[in-house]
Amino acid sequence: MALRRRTAFAGMAVAITATALGAGGAAAQAQPGGTTAATATATAQGGVKEAHVTGDAWVTFPGDTEYPYRRFIVDAHGNPWKIENNKIVFGAARGTIRFNHYAPDAPGQPPKDHWGSIKVDYVMATGPVAVVSGIRQDDVPANARRGTLTFYQSPRGHKYDRMGFSWGVVEWRCQHMGAGPAPFSPVSRGPYGRPITGYTVKDAPLPVPQGEFDQPDDPADCSFKDPA
Repeated sequence: MALRRRTAFAGMAVAITATALGAGGAAAQAQPGGTTAATATATAQGGVKEAHVTGDAWVTFPGDTEYPYRRFIVDAHGNPWKIENNKIVFGAARGTIRFNHYAPDAPGQPPKDHWGSIKVDYVMATGPVAVVSGIRQDDVPANARRGTLTFYQSPRGHKYDRMGFSWGVVEWRCQHMGAGPAPFSPVSRGPYGRPITGYTVKDAPLPVPQGEFDQPDDPADCSFKDPA
C-alpha cells in the first residue's frame, strides 16, 4: 500500500509541475514519530525552506486594448502542500495579493483605481517562475473565488518581468489550486508613469514524501453554474 501511495503521489506531482509551468515548491517528507525529513533538514540548516514571491508592478493585459493596465502587489510565502497526520494537504502558504484594475465605472466616465485582494494559500516556484493561488476577497461569484497567478522574474531585469492571472485569458470559473495560466502580461509603467519595481521569485525544492502516507482529499465538485 505504501508503494502504491508513493507511486500515485509521484504521478500527481508530475501533473502539478506541468500545470504550474514547471514550477516547484517545498513540501514535508513524512517520517516515523510525526516528524518530517524536511523539518529535520530545515532545523539543521537554521530555517524552513519556503518559496516566495514579492513585488509590485503595473502590467499591460493584452486582452483589454481599451483599459489594459492592472497593478499587482504581491507578498506570498510558503509551499504547495504539507503533511498533517500522515496525509497530504494542499495549501501550505500565506500572504496577500492586492490588485488594481484601472478603468471607468461606466462608459464615458474617467478611469480610476478599483482594488481587490486575494488571501494566499498556495505557492510553488522554481527558477524564475512561480505560481501563487488563493481566495479572492472582493465581490465575485462563488465559483470564481479561487484566483491563481503566475510570475516570471526575467534574468534581463525587472522591466522584462511578466505575470498572468486566471480571470484573464483562461476559463476563470471553478479554478483549482495551483492551476495557473502562462505569464502573459508584461510589466509596464502604468497609467501614472510609475517606476517599474517588478517581481522577485525565490524558489524552493519539491521533495516527495517518503514512507506510508495518505492521498489528499478530492477537490470540491464544481457545477460551472453561478450561485442561485
